[in-house]
Amino acid sequence: MTVVSMRPDHTKRTGPAFLWDRQLRAAIETIGASPGSPPRAMLIGNAGSGKSASLRHLQSVLLDQHAEVVLMHSPVAASIDLPPADTVLIIDDAHLLDEEQLAQVMARAADPSAALIVAARPWPSPEALRAIARMLEHAFPAIVLGHVGRSDVLPHLDAHGVVMRDSCVQHILDVTGGVTWLVAEALARHDELDCADDDAHDELHRALQETVLHRLDTVSPDHHDAVEAMCVKSARRTTSDEAADDAVLCGYAEGLLLRSGRPVPLVLSAVSASLPIRRLAELTGTLAAAQSAGDADDRDFRALAEEIGTDAVADALVKQGDRMLDADPARAEEAYREALLCGADASVLAARRARAAWARGDLDTAIAIADDPASGTPTADGDLLTDVSAGVWAARGMMAQAGAVYRARPPVGDESAALASIAAFGVGSTAVTERRAGGAAPSTLSVSMDLLRRGLDASLAGGSPEVVLADLVRAAEMYTSSRASSAVPELPAVIAAVIALNLGATATARTVIDDAIHGEHGGPWAAPRLLLWRAWVAVQCARPAEARADLARAHGLAPDMPARDALLAKAVRVAIARRYEDASGADEAWRQARGVVLRAEIDLYLLHPLSELISAATRAGDAGRIKAHFARAIEITAQLGDPPLWIAHLRWAGIQQGILLGNPAHLTPHAKALVAASAESHVAAVMAKGGRVWTSVLGGAVDPAAVEAAAEGLASVGLKWDGARLAGHGAGRTDDRKVAARLLACARELHPTDSTRKTADAGDAADPARTRTAPEELLSDREIEVARLVLQGKTYAEIGETIFISPRTAEHHIAHIRNRLGATSRSEVLAKLRQLIGDDHTVTSIHPVRSAPADESPSPQLRVSG
Repeated sequence: MTVVSMRPDHTKRTGPAFLWDRQLRAAIETIGASPGSPPRAMLIGNAGSGKSASLRHLQSVLLDQHAEVVLMHSPVAASIDLPPADTVLIIDDAHLLDEEQLAQVMARAADPSAALIVAARPWPSPEALRAIARMLEHAFPAIVLGHVGRSDVLPHLDAHGVVMRDSCVQHILDVTGGVTWLVAEALARHDELDCADDDAHDELHRALQETVLHRLDTVSPDHHDAVEAMCVKSARRTTSDEAADDAVLCGYAEGLLLRSGRPVPLVLSAVSASLPIRRLAELTGTLAAAQSAGDADDRDFRALAEEIGTDAVADALVKQGDRMLDADPARAEEAYREALLCGADASVLAARRARAAWARGDLDTAIAIADDPASGTPTADGDLLTDVSAGVWAARGMMAQAGAVYRARPPVGDESAALASIAAFGVGSTAVTERRAGGAAPSTLSVSMDLLRRGLDASLAGGSPEVVLADLVRAAEMYTSSRASSAVPELPAVIAAVIALNLGATATARTVIDDAIHGEHGGPWAAPRLLLWRAWVAVQCARPAEARADLARAHGLAPDMPARDALLAKAVRVAIARRYEDASGADEAWRQARGVVLRAEIDLYLLHPLSELISAATRAGDAGRIKAHFARAIEITAQLGDPPLWIAHLRWAGIQQGILLGNPAHLTPHAKALVAASAESHVAAVMAKGGRVWTSVLGGAVDPAAVEAAAEGLASVGLKWDGARLAGHGAGRTDDRKVAARLLACARELHPTDSTRKTADAGDAADPARTRTAPEELLSDREIEVARLVLQGKTYAEIGETIFISPRTAEHHIAHIRNRLGATSRSEVLAKLRQLIGDDHTVTSIHPVRSAPADESPSPQLRVSG
């Protein structure tokens, strides 16, 4: 046994244990502050519970009191050289002592005047160790460690200056079962960025999985197998009751099981994810089948599981795959492959295998299975194969082929019929397969599909836009609740968001996509697409930092995107470049997008990104490359009867193209289409008015009030950038300096520069734990701009001159800022602004950037120079 004896002047202090504040402080201070009696105590706790750290701290406390202390640990097969009774003997890991050593310690424990502190795990627990514990508990109650709660975690986080959401703290406590070492590992590995859109904390679970498995590998093989079996439902005991109880106590002592024998949730998920499929089947379905057949006691079950080709093994593997299909499609696919090797019918498994491949994003494998003639017939499984095939064609950017698949294989079920209608609408056809009569009772998924079909139908019929949007939003919510992850031509949440954008309801579009991401709408394969659409909405809301972040995350999840998603990704990139970069950056973004444009066909749900690409291509002098896609989009909407709810943004793109080309004849048909739709569409009416004012501005007639009204109208329907550009055009075509300043100020108000949010975004990225309120949550974009100038020491007049407002307006903004911040003096205003916005005050001048090409008049984008 290694003995460590330390004097006060050699003490190396350790920090307080994880459980210090609630569970240990009072106990250790009591032990160390009893001059009239020798320190005697027993610490019991499982692996990683903080026993050793607590002993080291107690040693420091006693040494500070000038006591003689001997710390013993790492026992070996040798007798203990016991120190005098008045020397404090601290023994760590006493459960590892042999019989002779335990006898020596018990003799010391029997002497009430001998100072003795012992720490041990709850297992193994020989009778001698239990006797020692009983003796020590006469002096002081045993200190039992191993589990923590919120009252332990929150002070720990505060002490380390870590801020964590309540939901994250509670999730960690739930999945770790409050086991100390797991809680500590989870807190150390937790990352706010990872869980921002991941309420299930999948990234955290994956990070902890190897740590859990490593600890499991350190126990004996028999106990390893026993813990493994306890982590699988339906597993029976294959050992005696005594051995099973022993395994439970071992697992509990290692911090892998709860005292009841139930596995800690995080351990359960780690073991389930790592078990070989054959072993998993052995512990679940096949074992149950053998028991029901009455032969489980007559045959060695491991041998039964290894009999390749038996129906029982294949059936168990299929059932295991079905259980994992939604949560872990890769593991499900592995189970199905094993089942095939055991003789399962390939045609029976085809639909399951295709769905698993789709769910993990392997589109080529999914459609290869779906297209195999031996895969299936028009049954319920046939519907699933049809859905997969159509979903892959849609993902490839060929919605027409998706519709053709449904026409060739008419759906049998209601859900598949609804998906067929998505594909048909996407290419401008209303000849969708009718629902079959009768059918099963409504399910969450079937209700979602009913709402989706009704919303799409109503979007063509000129009904109330609010009713259409309500149906589609509810369809998206129901689809999320159904946990469906099968192949679809387009996600219900995306369709609802597109309709919201068509109505100018950008906030609703953002909420729909946010809810879909948090609810894992559509399963893992859908995450990149949802992130791309959220990035698209962020651009429309003038939040470029958020758009860039979501775009990067989408590329991280799907580096090799299918053509349709790649088209949306490029459109997002082009939109950011046009709004926040110079002319060369915008041209480069278009050049990178050109190849993707050739690979994808346009459908109804891609009209928004198409509109962006039309303007980008035209501005770059490459309008011919996008001409066929524009014509196809016009054709699709014409086939649907030019519904006002769908055509406005497409026709607005035509007007913008005419403006960029300087060709009034080109924009005329689009302007007429918007005027015709104005009676039924508020968005179309706003666009029609904006088009008229823009045409007047191009002709040299600049009415500042009309330009401002039209620009603000465009912004109100989700076209902030376009409204800002209109105001910028007006400013560039007037000789009146005051009018120009007024319109430039309007442009900046509608579409702030990227710099207004850089400080908060950069700070959050650098330190996820920071909780400083983002400036835009307290102040408007204009107030943030004024605040930055205030921090530079500018006067009211200088602020007004810099951003084209009057000194009185600057004074009004500053008064409003002071009220928002609750400041009572100028010094307090400055202090709070520095805390809120930061100390990076390199801005020295702000001036409008005028784009060089003649067809792109002065841009409302303002460049910050230092």
